[in-house]
Amino acid sequence: MKEKALEYYTKTRDFFKSNMGKQILIYFLFYGFLWGFHLILISLISFFHLLLDHNIRTIGDWIGDRGWTLIIISKVIVFYLAMLFVSLKTKKFFSLKSYIRNSIQTPRIEVLVAILFLLIGLMGIGEMNLNSTMIVELGRMILSIVGTFVFFSVDYILLVILDVFYPVRDDSMRLKRLFLLPMLFYLFSAATFVYEQTISMKLYAFFILMLYSGEWRRKNWTLPAIFLIAFIIPSYSLLGLDPVWGEAYSPIIASKKIGTFSLFILIGFALGYMQYTLKKMPEYIYRD
Repeated sequence: MKEKALEYYTKTRDFFKSNMGKQILIYFLFYGFLWGFHLILISLISFFHLLLDHNIRTIGDWIGDRGWTLIIISKVIVFYLAMLFVSLKTKKFFSLKSYIRNSIQTPRIEVLVAILFLLIGLMGIGEMNLNSTMIVELGRMILSIVGTFVFFSVDYILLVILDVFYPVRDDSMRLKRLFLLPMLFYLFSAATFVYEQTISMKLYAFFILMLYSGEWRRKNWTLPAIFLIAFIIPSYSLLGLDPVWGEAYSPIIASKKIGTFSLFILIGFALGYMQYTLKKMPEYIYRD
């Protein structure tokens, strides 16, 4: 029994000494600070509301109504502090600048086809219609767009930085990374933003799409940005999938519920198509 426990301890220790383990550990620490900061923010808000003699339901409604604002504040501040800390502790920012400069991939026809397929497929699955009960507030729609961008991009940028500082080169480990890190993104988000969002596994599917596109043909940050701007943000802010405000401010809504499984299948087909074109038309040396 002791030998098995020692063997398990040794394997666990060796894993977290590896670059993959370091990425997961730092990602966990980032969300630990984010969870604590967000909890303090929510507690301060609740405290001042209680001083005004507001009940718990009123506090909950206020937090939900300003959900995107609280998410943006929490993520941006903690990410900024993390970058300040990293800049003091490492000299690898030259590698990061090199990555940003050399990892630009212009959108190809396969990417545009995949985005068009995803949008049409999502609208077809949900049987989309115009939202006749939409509350027209341009500010809220903009806040939803900005909030969605910050919500996904902060995590993606952090994981890119971690992969630059602690590169994972083994192909099998990179495949595990593709599925493991989006799961951590979902779990950490569900544990942190419990007061604002209706967290679902859709986050997992969306983030797999971003991580995969960031590795498609070669490492890049432009394709994930394109998928985020052209598919994920419209899905949240224009097609009624906003996890904070739901359909209230979306011009188009689904008449049929879009299930998580359906979204996984849809994104799976898009990734399968991109992987097929990658295998069919490989590029050993590729420059945009």
